[in-house]
Amino acid sequence: AQHVNRDFSSNSLWTTYVDFRHPLLMVPNVNFQATDISSDASGFDNKLRTYDFAFYYSPLELDTLTLNTGLNFRRYDGTLNHNHDYSNDAIMLYGAAETQIPGTDLGAFADARVSHWDSDHSHDWKVGVSYVVFPDDILKLKLRAGYRNIRVNYNEDSVQLDQHMDNWFLGAELRY
Repeated sequence: AQHVNRDFSSNSLWTTYVDFRHPLLMVPNVNFQATDISSDASGFDNKLRTYDFAFYYSPLELDTLTLNTGLNFRRYDGTLNHNHDYSNDAIMLYGAAETQIPGTDLGAFADARVSHWDSDHSHDWKVGVSYVVFPDDILKLKLRAGYRNIRVNYNEDSVQLDQHMDNWFLGAELRY
């Protein structure tokens, strides 16, 4: 058996997203998210990105609590081990919750995308806290910090991808 050193690089990864919300009840809201989940260690180098389109509804939307649920369509795209082009599509369940602590600018959030088909299993979830820096401005700057866990497990046509990443994150969100 070949031993592979799993000491991954400590490079920062990025995620960017755009959320389109509207008041039309029968038309789902849309969240687009792109994430770099590249990783490298001794013995392999994966350059991989995910592109997510979540179509969701907000069955509960109050001043201090919002719940979202829907379907997420994920596209994996990149290169595995320097030489194998990889792309795959997955349908995932999507759920999110966000709450604001009454009388404060502090809040908490959770977001999850989960898929389990046959022997393939993938998930991408995050939980954290938020702080609205300028709550009275038209453009609301929100700082977010939390923990994120990503797992990709996929087998097809002699391609096996099993990647798990988790770590703390810090980010910013601009709403208008």
